[in-house]
Amino acid sequence: MSAHQPDRLADLQRAMRLISEAVADLPAECRDLAANALLNVAAETVVQDVGCPEAGRIFARLADFLTRGLQPPASGAVSLTAFDA
Repeated sequence: MSAHQPDRLADLQRAMRLISEAVADLPAECRDLAANALLNVAAETVVQDVGCPEAGRIFARLADFLTRGLQPPASGAVSLTAFDA
């Protein structure tokens, strides 16, 4: 693990908490749309950061994760870029 990983995880957890609070403050009729909007922004950002081929691999890992009935925790992060042992 690199030296900046703990900071990155803490920053991610803080961002997730702030987003959750912001969504809760939205009008009720917009809350259901917030998840879709966040997913679109996240997907676009991943593609821009790592490119289409790697984003496809990350999204495939996420699909596998969800297919198994697992859900990423709201308070933590799930590594989708690590290779399986």
